[in-house]
Amino acid sequence: MPFKIERNDITKIRADAIVNTANPQPVIGRGTDTAVYEAAGRDELLESRRKIGEIKRGESAWTPAFKLKKNGVKYIIHTVGIHYEDGAHGEKEILRGCYSSALKLAVELKCKSVAIPLLASGNYGFPKELALQLAVEEISRFLLENEITVCLVVYDNEAYKISEKLFDDVEDFLSDNLEQTGNTPYILGASQIASCCFGAAPEHLSKSRTKSKNAKASRSVAFFEPEENKFEVLEEPCAEKYIQSKEEVVAPADVDAFISTEKNTLNFQNTLQQLIADRKEQNATIYKKACIDKKFFSKIISNKDYVPKKHTVMALGLALELPLKEYEAFLASAGYAFMPSSRFDLIIKYCVINRIYNIVRVDVILNDHGEECFAPA
Repeated sequence: MPFKIERNDITKIRADAIVNTANPQPVIGRGTDTAVYEAAGRDELLESRRKIGEIKRGESAWTPAFKLKKNGVKYIIHTVGIHYEDGAHGEKEILRGCYSSALKLAVELKCKSVAIPLLASGNYGFPKELALQLAVEEISRFLLENEITVCLVVYDNEAYKISEKLFDDVEDFLSDNLEQTGNTPYILGASQIASCCFGAAPEHLSKSRTKSKNAKASRSVAFFEPEENKFEVLEEPCAEKYIQSKEEVVAPADVDAFISTEKNTLNFQNTLQQLIADRKEQNATIYKKACIDKKFFSKIISNKDYVPKKHTVMALGLALELPLKEYEAFLASAGYAFMPSSRFDLIIKYCVINRIYNIVRVDVILNDHGEECFAPA
């Protein structure tokens, strides 16, 4: 997984490099900077930092990791952010520069992994939602062109949250669309049982839903009473009706040929490759946007009989940025569909409808609603 978000103390992360929110001058600042100096060894790290001198805002420099080597850390990358005023003084551009320069330096140091905190969201006063948005955008953009694992480290729950409006919008969508299965069975009358068994379409079950800002959707269960409390007597179908003539019997060879033809023309791999070609994208762009390993993606593409798990198909659909109808058709090509009783599925559907395709941003929404994320925690 090349990009994930983790709640942790950055000095406890195992990675080739960690990023520190540094002071422009070689002095120990507050917050993350103090924690990094304490963990690495104040005297040694400060002496190495003094050799670098001033670091301009938006730029980065590196020092050895010193005592943090016990965690497998080889380098500390120091980057300098900016205080947030009103967003009209180049703050966003400088913060973007912090991420891009720090990540570029990690690649130049031949690091295979780097942990980076949510920059400027503490003492520098960036609104946390904006800070998270910029982090996701810059890291995602960088990973499209570079092979490195990035862990965005957030210290508290508050930093890893979506806006209240988006939260409410998702909850309303769930409330309107969620079908809860529950443990109370539907009780069908004799006519309904008969119609279900012999092919007629059953009546729609009535549902009522209530909206609540923080509550799951609910519904009332419809109970059907038998007509006049009598069971219908059904005539046993005559076996002769189902006897086919020799001309009507499909030969086994014909069935095999049909299956073979269908597998060669209508499979998930063909659909995936056609969608990538239609969008004039490279395979690498799609599997990186889906946060899928190159070798795993190669297995998906090359094995026509292999169908990946539903979460993988959903991630690829997000990477392809498909509109809702195309997304549903893409799921169907792998034998899947949105399940109306699944909160996870409905949140993905909400994201597709609202064109929220960045998988890390989707993970933030999933996490905020208590659902499993695409990336491991």
